[in-house]
Amino acid sequence: MRLLEVALPLPLEALTYLPPLGREEEEALGRRVAVPWRGEVRVGVVVGEGEGRPALHLRHALAYLDERPLLREEEIAFLKAAAHHLFAPLGQVLADFLPPMPELVHRVRLFPRADPGLLPPGLSALRDWQEAKGFDPKLLDLLREAGVLEEEVSFRPQKRVLRLLKEPEEGLEEAPRRVLEALKALGEAESQAALARAAGVGVGVVKRLLEKGYIGLLPPEPPRGRGPALEPLFLPERPERVNGGRLRERMRVLKGLLEEGDHLVLFPEVGLLERFLEGFPEARPYHGGLPSWAREALFQRPGGTVFATYGGLLLPYTPQGIVVVEEGSESYKLPSGTRAFIPPLAELRARLLGIPLTYLSLVPAVEVLERKPLRLPVPKPRLLTLSLKEERGWPFTGRALALLKQVEERGRQAVVLASRRGFSALLLCPDCGYKPTCPDCALPLRFHQSPPTLCHQCGHKEAPPPLCPRCGSPLLEPRGPGVDWLVRELKERLTLPVYRFAKDGKDDLTPLLRGEPGVVVGTTALLRGPVLPGLALVLLPYADGFLMDSDFRAAERYHRLLWALTELRPGHRPLLVLQTFHPDHPVHRALEEGEVEAFLWEEKALREALDYPPKVRMVKLEVAHRKEERALALALELLEALRKAAGEEEVLGPAPAPVPKLKGHYLYHLLLKGSTERLHELLAHLDRRKFKLDPDPFRFVGLLED
Repeated sequence: MRLLEVALPLPLEALTYLPPLGREEEEALGRRVAVPWRGEVRVGVVVGEGEGRPALHLRHALAYLDERPLLREEEIAFLKAAAHHLFAPLGQVLADFLPPMPELVHRVRLFPRADPGLLPPGLSALRDWQEAKGFDPKLLDLLREAGVLEEEVSFRPQKRVLRLLKEPEEGLEEAPRRVLEALKALGEAESQAALARAAGVGVGVVKRLLEKGYIGLLPPEPPRGRGPALEPLFLPERPERVNGGRLRERMRVLKGLLEEGDHLVLFPEVGLLERFLEGFPEARPYHGGLPSWAREALFQRPGGTVFATYGGLLLPYTPQGIVVVEEGSESYKLPSGTRAFIPPLAELRARLLGIPLTYLSLVPAVEVLERKPLRLPVPKPRLLTLSLKEERGWPFTGRALALLKQVEERGRQAVVLASRRGFSALLLCPDCGYKPTCPDCALPLRFHQSPPTLCHQCGHKEAPPPLCPRCGSPLLEPRGPGVDWLVRELKERLTLPVYRFAKDGKDDLTPLLRGEPGVVVGTTALLRGPVLPGLALVLLPYADGFLMDSDFRAAERYHRLLWALTELRPGHRPLLVLQTFHPDHPVHRALEEGEVEAFLWEEKALREALDYPPKVRMVKLEVAHRKEERALALALELLEALRKAAGEEEVLGPAPAPVPKLKGHYLYHLLLKGSTERLHELLAHLDRRKFKLDPDPFRFVGLLED
């Protein structure tokens, strides 16, 4: 008998079902299918077919939801390879990459021959078709198991709009012609009434045009790029990576790469994707910010040049090539689910399809340095480092304030970048060193003027104590300036308008976009913000706040950030000013010399000496418990299970996480190092229910935000 392997978008391996009744002979691979699962109806994808003797407990799928396969064999092979690469169940990979499903229409009724008298009271309505959502799912499952329930499951019809099908003919009357001209100008209309209003005619005129085939009800046209097309910059041969240059030069290189055939271009975040769309009117965007119907439409009819975030890797078509933009961006790391890092999966997808892949970025990632490069000339940044060991003034030194005054006098614009939100990183007693700390996280409470103190991880709030609880000192001083502190200081010292731009609140920057003078104080959200036309100065009052992270990628991340800041105003070179306790840091020296790659090669050599990525892969195992001793015991159990299989160089830890307590749980980490196959061998010795796994970790402090 035919059997179906169905992957549900859940953290599970594929499940086995029988085909829908009466449809046993249909090809099913790659089609979406509705199946019963734990008393509910779920939608999955058929990822395998076979023949066999069914077990007694196997259940029939309810219905195929696609007339033709949604995914090809190539996409299914990619899903399985990605699951292996990520040490994750196939269903979890599917959940991460499949677009949202359309809404289901699920109707039920009793089979005509079923005897209602044998059923529980109140089910007489099921003699006729009814919406399933009005009934208890567990009751429906019992009826389904008893074989007396008939079901119809389908996707709800997608949104339809009025679109022009053919141009007006000679001799067409004025009113219909006005309707067609209005629709041509609009592109599409939500309804007949809306189109009639736009054309200034009655609805009857629109109805007649619909009947005669001049206009039709069709799915909305998915969005495309905009703006004038860039002039392409053609290359004699396709490089494996393109680095350096100005943003516009890299965009022109991309235009040359995409000139012929279908291409998939991946971006780490929507903001950067939207910026690139300005020069690529032919591109079709695909990302989570689009309505679900637009993503479904592109998934059903892929092709051409597609600008996508990570979900684009599963689009069912074979492009001529894949381009990964800013491959080192941490935004490629999924914060949940498989916690995948996308660039290696892009390589996997390209290899399985047999197509070339090119990385395109200002600063290459350490992982791709060995690839065949095209290096574009880089304008030397204008950099000034101010040593906080020598300069006076806090949070702005005297020289930094003088530069801000020059911006004010010349009517220009400045950006001041802070490493944290709120007013300050903590409150500190100057007499005994006490600082208010979150009761559920091993972190100081961030000081906000409203609410007063707040934990940025669990949301705990409390008023600051009037006196130090430890020594009774009447003064608790704020330390570590945040966005609000810097805003207050600048408003006191400058006459320029001061704006705030951070994740928790963004001021209207319209005056600045018109070219008016002002200062914007914000977090790294500014990198995804609008381009300021008069930007002359970028200031980091405490640059070390971006450098002192607790992981081996911190310096590389800081290096990438500083170079990104040099492109805040494309085509110009704003002065970059860093207030730092480490003016001689290698990252600063590289920036002064205008060297994009030199520091990264040093970093790569250091990691290879330590047997760190990219020489080997790394996975993080995290155990958590509300009792610290139990968390440590769980971590030691994992270590004991690994002792016989792993060498000393393959396991680091267990050790408390850099933030050892988070949201009431104590955290311990183990790090495993090795090839993908070797890591699979090591993980086979462990009970996966006892820990959370993070492949290719980028942060080592848990799921923190700041």
